[in-house]
Amino acid sequence: TEMVKENVQVRKIAAVETLGSASVICSDKTGTLTEGKMTMTKMWSCGVSYQVSGQGFDPTKGHVAREGVTASAGMNSNAEMGVRTTLLAGLLCSDTTLFQAEDPGTGETKWDYKGNSSEAPIVVAARKIG
Repeated sequence: TEMVKENVQVRKIAAVETLGSASVICSDKTGTLTEGKMTMTKMWSCGVSYQVSGQGFDPTKGHVAREGVTASAGMNSNAEMGVRTTLLAGLLCSDTTLFQAEDPGTGETKWDYKGNSSEAPIVVAARKIG
């Protein structure tokens, strides 16, 4: 009824019903439009929120740390069981692989992925923790 009040037009009612049953909607447009890359910036596991730093597909840059905790050099949450099990579960459900390849234009070695673009950030985050 709220959608009717706002004069929302729906072409496919199944899409609206599906959206109505969603309990979690994940969204992040960091770099998606400008670079064609999605990046995981936050994750939640075992009742704890974590920041995921780094950009692009390079798993050697960035780390996972508890949100709101200032991490000193070399300190991160990589060994926390919640972080490890959550990212392992995501990795095991993914068909995406991460690899290094030479950019033909620059000759520079860069990290890239093969597979689903929405799974790539999960694979990158999993590689960051080891």
